[in-house]
Amino acid sequence: MKRYLYPLLRVALGAIFVYASFHKILRPDQFADGINNYHILPVFLVNLVALTLPWIELMFGMFLIFNFKAPAASLAVTIMMVVFIIAMISAWMRGIDTGCGCFSNEGEAISIKEVVRDSGFLIMSLFVFAGSIRNGSKENSQAETL
Repeated sequence: MKRYLYPLLRVALGAIFVYASFHKILRPDQFADGINNYHILPVFLVNLVALTLPWIELMFGMFLIFNFKAPAASLAVTIMMVVFIIAMISAWMRGIDTGCGCFSNEGEAISIKEVVRDSGFLIMSLFVFAGSIRNGSKENSQAETL
């Protein structure tokens, strides 16, 4: 069971990021509106982030699914999750009535539910990062013995 947990979590986390990227890639205008609603970024950066972040999410999600550069991909996903959670908590604490924009720009305003969900994804990404480091060390030690 234990040896199947890391690949299962890695693929699941990758799939979450791939899925999250689709709506943002297809509707960057809506995603830009969602980003702007957080009132965190300067206006001149909103469109740049709306056009690039979904592709970054897609890329690192695919990296995780196909176990390509998994330590770097899982670290990037972990950092993104921390930033997303901080942004959501910031908007929530400031009373900004906006959707999270995680999977689409439709939905309810940010609440504890979204923060808890994304915190679960953060914990998942930490496990995947730890597993990718552990697996990478095993692969490196095996390669050195050959």
